[in-house]
Amino acid sequence: MQINKGQFRISSWSERFRFNLRRGQGHLFKYMMNRFRWYYYPRIRYASDFPNHVDIETSSACDMRCPMCYTVTDEFKKIVRPKLMDFELFKKIVDECAENNVYSVRVSLRGEPFLHPKILPMIRYAKEKGIPEVATLTNMLKLTPEHFEELVDVGMDWLTISFDGLGETYERIRKPAKFDEAIEKIKEFKRIKERKNSLKPVIKIQSVWTYIKEDPEAFYDLFSPLVDEVASNPEIDFSGDTSGIEYIKDFTCPTLWQRLVIGADGRVLMCINDELTKHSVGNANDQSLRQIWNSESLRTVRDIHRRGRGAAELEPCKTCIYPRKTNKTETRVDGRVLENYEYASKSEETLQIR
Repeated sequence: MQINKGQFRISSWSERFRFNLRRGQGHLFKYMMNRFRWYYYPRIRYASDFPNHVDIETSSACDMRCPMCYTVTDEFKKIVRPKLMDFELFKKIVDECAENNVYSVRVSLRGEPFLHPKILPMIRYAKEKGIPEVATLTNMLKLTPEHFEELVDVGMDWLTISFDGLGETYERIRKPAKFDEAIEKIKEFKRIKERKNSLKPVIKIQSVWTYIKEDPEAFYDLFSPLVDEVASNPEIDFSGDTSGIEYIKDFTCPTLWQRLVIGADGRVLMCINDELTKHSVGNANDQSLRQIWNSESLRTVRDIHRRGRGAAELEPCKTCIYPRKTNKTETRVDGRVLENYEYASKSEETLQIR
């Protein structure tokens, strides 16, 4: 079973090791136990009484229209309305996570979390409640150095920045961001951490492979001295056309034993890749997370996957990246052979900047 499918690291082994040490700083034993559960519970098809990780979508709205993102599709815009999570609902979710010793929460999902006017108080609240690892993903457009300084002060653990391409490529994809301004902002983040003598939040830069594959070494050389980890993702076809997809036989998805995913409106998604909420399994507004995690709805989904029938019987799984076969490719970066992959699908040939 492939865990964490969808991303490969460009950073060296030693850089990745250092990233994980810094990520777990202050609660290293809990971090190691969390990694054990993350990787091995799915392998034995074991769902603990409560999820190890909870994704909380603080914003389903975004201030960018990146061409390779599912949020620009007509279907997404028709089904998922821009929404900011109510702060009281957020606190209810975090309170239950803290009471049940959840190791990590991520306060982002489909939208840009820094559009939420209370995102910094939300992160502060989660850390004050004792959540060991609080993380988020951002396009960085609204994230200022002043905001970042507060993230350091509240003890946020992990910040992932989506950064596709270099120079004009970045500006074309990540409108209205400007490349030079974005790089200077990241340099300032590093200076703030150094000034405050803090290793956190650890920063990961990630890019869609399509936009850096012509010269991945240039991308790595730029960011490696500035951040803790550099990574990339294969491009995904979000057209919804399943006719050309090649599936892994008898595939079982790991995410159903790892994490619970809550949308900005409180509805609970079947999994992290159910971006259109096609299969809601509960509602955090009027149910506890424990009820949802141990519900008949999720037990049924897990049983379907135990039988390797996810892509055949569940609508979100048919277009998900996890059941898709992949083709391994190799390239050289920094004198190292980097192994990555592309999804085996007829639609690969049509992927392009729309």
